[in-house]
Amino acid sequence: MRQFYFCCFFSIFTVSTIFSQVEFSNDSIPKNAAKSSIGYFDLFAGGAFGYVDGFAGGGSINAMYANVLFGFGYVMDNKQGGLEYVEEGTNLNYYKHYRLDSFPITVGFYRPFGGMSLSASAGLSVLFYSEYVDVNTFSIFKSNATEIYSKTTLGFPYEFNLKFFSKKGGTDFGYGLKLFGNFGKYNYVGLGLVLGLGNYK
Repeated sequence: MRQFYFCCFFSIFTVSTIFSQVEFSNDSIPKNAAKSSIGYFDLFAGGAFGYVDGFAGGGSINAMYANVLFGFGYVMDNKQGGLEYVEEGTNLNYYKHYRLDSFPITVGFYRPFGGMSLSASAGLSVLFYSEYVDVNTFSIFKSNATEIYSKTTLGFPYEFNLKFFSKKGGTDFGYGLKLFGNFGKYNYVGLGLVLGLGNYK
């Protein structure tokens, strides 16, 4: 009988101790420990200068993991055609176009400050450089241009972003400025307006 009472007492003591530890652990967790993960999608447009001078635009998908910002994007840098050659005795004018298509993978840092954020990233990209010739039009967007040269190479992209968004957190609309560029055979640097959607804080 004495062993029975001892076993009952030991069981009650053990359950009480475990319950107390669980309750203490739950109370010790900060209420704001669970934060929404940072991730967003960007679109941007502006101008670039360098190997190809002209209109530039693109987009990217970004997410932060272990305080490191990872991104994958697309950048297009296009120079509208300049007059290359006039065929005498006819009405045929030949225009040349230049274009860069880049697919960068970047890593960097991201810091929110109230209703704004700063980020900087760099990485590696695959670039496709192309030259086109067209007849009687200076715009590659209005024609079926003939590709006369193409080159694929690697580059080292970089970007800096200043963005504004709501202070509430969660999925929100963001806007700001993007400074972007590339080191390599086809260097360029550009500035554009950026619009985004996602969790910024």
